[in-house]
Amino acid sequence: MATLGERIKRLRKEQGLTLQALAGDGLTKGMLSLIENNKANPSMESLSYIAERLGIDRTELLQEMPTAELRALLDEIEEKRRKVSGTDEQMLRAYTEIAEHIHPYVEKLPFRYESARLLEIYSRCCYHSKRYDWKPAFDRAEEIYEQLHLINSVADLHMFRALMKFTEHRYAEALASLQESRKLIEEQSGSLDPLKKLDFDYYESILCSATGDKKNARRLMEEAIAYSKEHQIFYQINALYRLAGFEAMLAGDLERKDYYVGKLKLFAEFSDDPEIAAYAHAIEIHYWNSFTHEYEKADRLLEETRQLLDEEDFYFLEKGKALFGMGRIEEALECFKQHRMNRFIHHPYDLAMHYEKEAYMALIYEQLGDHEQAKTYAQKAKELIEPMSELPHKRFILETYRKIFAQADGY
Repeated sequence: MATLGERIKRLRKEQGLTLQALAGDGLTKGMLSLIENNKANPSMESLSYIAERLGIDRTELLQEMPTAELRALLDEIEEKRRKVSGTDEQMLRAYTEIAEHIHPYVEKLPFRYESARLLEIYSRCCYHSKRYDWKPAFDRAEEIYEQLHLINSVADLHMFRALMKFTEHRYAEALASLQESRKLIEEQSGSLDPLKKLDFDYYESILCSATGDKKNARRLMEEAIAYSKEHQIFYQINALYRLAGFEAMLAGDLERKDYYVGKLKLFAEFSDDPEIAAYAHAIEIHYWNSFTHEYEKADRLLEETRQLLDEEDFYFLEKGKALFGMGRIEEALECFKQHRMNRFIHHPYDLAMHYEKEAYMALIYEQLGDHEQAKTYAQKAKELIEPMSELPHKRFILETYRKIFAQADGY
């Protein structure tokens, strides 16, 4: 199958045009040569100019891949994308596989919605897997969506761009980027589509909480929940209840925490989804371990829901805490050693919860008489948590650090 550059060159020669003649005043001869030799990708504006000079429609330059084949490819890729789950290693392999599958088609995709969607998925998978350069595909997808006036799809790309900064822990920049994008999309469309409104509310709430703006985080979250109820839209409601329940737990608002955990359990029954119920149980387990220290209750619920929990991530972390609280420190240490934090965790709430592990290990090594190891883990926990805003987990970690070093200084 000929590349875009090869098709332009073939059509130019068929019409007896030189490079300079086709380039005209809108392109340099050198740039046109780079495009024909596949060393540069033309913008949609340049592509329209070249097509006009050749006397053809732009889609004729791009329409190399048959429509049926394009749709079949997109259906296949969407199915693969929906199945991405599991541990972070499994997810990375899935992202890499999807990127590898789309990669041979990237330069051949015509100017169509299906192409933009493939380029969007490709850029997302490339970003996560670090397999190929994600940005050219991302920019081209955005260009096609904009020219097709697909505002919701443009909004999805804007949100993803903001969340890239979030994954790099540039929380304030991510929030500013999302808010700017929301304003731009609202100006372009007049009003947000209900589903996009919920997306923006949810992600803005997450980013407000990540920057320590708890007041606006809660406001946005509760507004989104109220909007969902009013309009009977259950999209994002699971994620919103989880966020609300966790935020209430951190705020020490037991009544509100119980309310949202209860709502999450009801929604799990309504949707017949045991994984949603597992999220509700996870909030309870963490609350009992880290806040009320009801370790036996936490341990029982952990074992009841073990099959639905990520073992390397949540299960071993909370199991270690429960065993420590019950005085079974050697078993707790083995659990903590098996814990692996998922690389896709980026929110300060989640990070702080996982950073507690180092503090617990410091306490265990101190009890075992290994003061140097205790100091090492206490120092690591302190360094990890210090950039975070004030959270109960941070107080526990810093108190543990002071305790370990105060005891160590006494030896």
